[in-house]
Amino acid sequence: MGTTLHAPHPWPHITAALRGRGPGPHRVAIAYLDHTAPDLLPLRAGDQLIVNAARPAVRAHATSPTALAHFLNAGVRVLSTPNLHTGLIITGNRVIVGPASASISSTVADETALITDDPNAIGAAHTFLDDLADTVVVDEVFLDSATAIWQLGRVVPLVGIGSRTRTGHDFLPTPVRRMFLRHLSDYTPTDDDETLWAATSSSGNRPDPRYHTTWIRQSTPGPDHRTRLQPGDVILRISDDDTRLHPPAVVATGPHRIPHARSAVAYRLRVRTDLDPISIADAARSLAEHGHPNPRLHNDHRVISPSLRAALLRLWNL
Repeated sequence: MGTTLHAPHPWPHITAALRGRGPGPHRVAIAYLDHTAPDLLPLRAGDQLIVNAARPAVRAHATSPTALAHFLNAGVRVLSTPNLHTGLIITGNRVIVGPASASISSTVADETALITDDPNAIGAAHTFLDDLADTVVVDEVFLDSATAIWQLGRVVPLVGIGSRTRTGHDFLPTPVRRMFLRHLSDYTPTDDDETLWAATSSSGNRPDPRYHTTWIRQSTPGPDHRTRLQPGDVILRISDDDTRLHPPAVVATGPHRIPHARSAVAYRLRVRTDLDPISIADAARSLAEHGHPNPRLHNDHRVISPSLRAALLRLWNL
């Protein structure tokens, strides 16, 4: 057979390979499963399935207890490990390196799978699975706990995991070059404001109607043009009580001078309504774990570090 790469929709090839029975049981490590996983992964009694069914994955609805229960009832040995984030399948005489999610989402995302019968690759795959740490057996007690966690959580729309549609990438600029953390006040424009600003805005700066928009006011734009907001900037607003960080928003238009308000301007922001604020304490803890121990989340400033910008966006899986 040799080695073949299947893309961008490899799941029919993966499923077909699993339907064939090579020597020994199948061994499958797929981090995330939705309720359609049993159709994508036709496993039988004696096969092994390793997943990420840790609390965060279940609460985010990335791993479904319903799918886990199906495999258990079919006699599959199911294990969970919290750091798994890959797709690796051994069918006996072949190894498949593919998507990390067996789900509807993965079948509509652009995915790849490499299928090979190289003996060295098969041996290395067995070694990887044998060496996985922190694995626990998924049994009925585990399922009861996972079901309770699932009911408390909500779907996180991640490409290939929690989203049922192909996702566009036009909400944020690509790449994000300018990001600011700011204390900013909400603003409600008057009809006269709207009329004046519509007349002075270029058509290229009009907000995308697919996203919700909101207005903010900045009382003192500051003399330094490098810290002034401009269309395309990404803003993370700090709550007035310094306890929460609002999800990323993009400056759509502005600055617009507010009539009869000295040194005050307004900006229209493009926002996503499916993202929620997070506590600054939780954000700081997560950033510290990823190498950013002092992110200055309470202070107004421009985020210069590209790695910190990326880490901040990952707080919302962006």
